[in-house]
Amino acid sequence: MTTMIADFFDEELAPLVRRMADRPRAEGWDDDDSRETRAMVWQGLAELGALDASGPDAVRLAELLGSVLYQGPLLDTLTARELLGDDHIGRSPVALAVADEPLSEQDGVVSARRTFVGFAAEVDHFLLGGAGPRLALVPAGHPAITTRRYEETGRGEAYEVVFDGGPVTAWADPTRWEAALAGARVRQAAYLVGLAQAALDHAVGYAKTRRQFGQPIGKFQGLAFRLAELSMHIDATRLLVHDRDAAAHAAADLAAASDLARTVTTRTMQVHGAAGMRSDDDAQLYYRRAAAESVRLGTPDQLRRESRETR
Repeated sequence: MTTMIADFFDEELAPLVRRMADRPRAEGWDDDDSRETRAMVWQGLAELGALDASGPDAVRLAELLGSVLYQGPLLDTLTARELLGDDHIGRSPVALAVADEPLSEQDGVVSARRTFVGFAAEVDHFLLGGAGPRLALVPAGHPAITTRRYEETGRGEAYEVVFDGGPVTAWADPTRWEAALAGARVRQAAYLVGLAQAALDHAVGYAKTRRQFGQPIGKFQGLAFRLAELSMHIDATRLLVHDRDAAAHAAADLAAASDLARTVTTRTMQVHGAAGMRSDDDAQLYYRRAAAESVRLGTPDQLRRESRETR
């Protein structure tokens, strides 16, 4: 399955996916090309079996998605399917709206405000949670739900979502939350490893073509050694993420992958110099996405603290 999806992200589609969420932020703004690309990617992933991915396949898939900077609800949807199955969701996209904040529930409706919810404009459902393991499935199109897209560093799809009495269509099994969260963190760690590898490949490609003093800058030992060291760190983190017991140390793995992505993308920017700041160069895009994705399921400090407390 992962090989087929890798073939799906060919040389023509992968650049479009990298820029899929990078569009103006005017209220309600969208264009036909953006909608068409996102719909095509979702349909293609669904037809190739991505929605049914689990275990090692899902981790490999997440790393591949990170390598193309995929911005979409697939990883959230996989988590929602672990919690609810496909009886309530089917093949519909879902966004997680979970935080350690109060969730008001009365007469089958819920009220809450959630910040930095991913891909809210593209989903059919939200999985809304508060302090505790209870999560409610809420239809995204209900008039009691409003969204506002953020201007944020990652130039991705992040929204404030206000639930002012959204109806609950299903409740997730609270006993599944801990395992589902661990799985989500492992997949997010794999996504960051894929992002870091793609950023390093971008830096290496630039180092092979950028010339100074009559030769490619990649031939200078200082730079070559730094790039080789980054490759070693990526391989080491990949081994952690793909370990069969990764779920048991998911928080620590995600913290390591978050640090890795930030470090590699920073070095990529340094290799490119001023050229990496241009909007048409993907170096700045890797850097921006790493900044946002590295805190999506907890900051590295929070994750390490949690890991120490659960030992």
